Amino acid sequence: MDRRIFLPFACAFFAFAGPAGAVNLVPNPGFENYVSCPTGFSQLYQAAPWTDPNTGTSDAYNACSPGGFPSVNVPANTFGYQAAHGGVGYGGFLVRNFNDYHEYVQAPLASPLSAATTYLVEFWVSLADTSNGAVDRLGAYFQAGPLSVGTNTTLLLVPQVESPVNTYLNDTVNWIKVSGTFVAAGGEDHIVIGNFHDDATTNVQPLPSAYPGINYYVDDVLVEAVDPGVDQACCLSDGSCTLTTPGECQALGGTPLGAGTTCAGDPCGPVPTRNTSWGAVKGTYR
Repeated sequence: MDRRIFLPFACAFFAFAGPAGAVNLVPNPGFENYVSCPTGFSQLYQAAPWTDPNTGTSDAYNACSPGGFPSVNVPANTFGYQAAHGGVGYGGFLVRNFNDYHEYVQAPLASPLSAATTYLVEFWVSLADTSNGAVDRLGAYFQAGPLSVGTNTTLLLVPQVESPVNTYLNDTVNWIKVSGTFVAAGGEDHIVIGNFHDDATTNVQPLPSAYPGINYYVDDVLVEAVDPGVDQACCLSDGSCTLTTPGECQALGGTPLGAGTTCAGDPCGPVPTRNTSWGAVKGTYR
């Protein structure tokens, strides 16, 4: 049964429809399958083949997990209450910390991406209830081979797909879809999801919470080839929107929002920006 929630907000920004017969290249896309049931923080590896690309300690959540503290149960866990977008599992990561601490989730693709082919990338996020803020940009980065970085700081990479700047991912009740298209260089066979901006350049919308941290859940990751010739919404650098093909949009320095999207509802419009920081509480319970 498809339990996906399609929000007016999310659809205005990130609605997509893939071609018939398209194949999702992401294994275990909903973090449903596990080696052993996760029982606490830092056990992303239980949702194989998902791994940490740096020394951050991301999480796997599942309904099989016991309650208590710390808990990675679905739907009730230490960071909040959230049913899975689909199924009974999802992943989770912290997006900021002092000294630029960042967490990410990484997975190998079922097959390498083909050069000059357009791919749709989609994942769903929800802000954890305890978070004291929300960020505006979460993205997906692709490369050939796995990332294995020996620090827990920001991966200063340029994601091929990223949610729009100044549009805060601040819903703690529903799931928000982040998606976009890009043309592969060829050979990319790993996906990494997270915040690719350091503390100084991460935009934050403060929220009223005593917990000094920002945590996101992630679910239902999709990577599939799409028809590149279809006009779609394109967000330009000045915040305006136009209808073009993905290739034309990228040539203009814009961000294509995917097949089926339009400029209705001002999908590229900004909201106010503010920077802040937060402390590492999660590490206390490792």
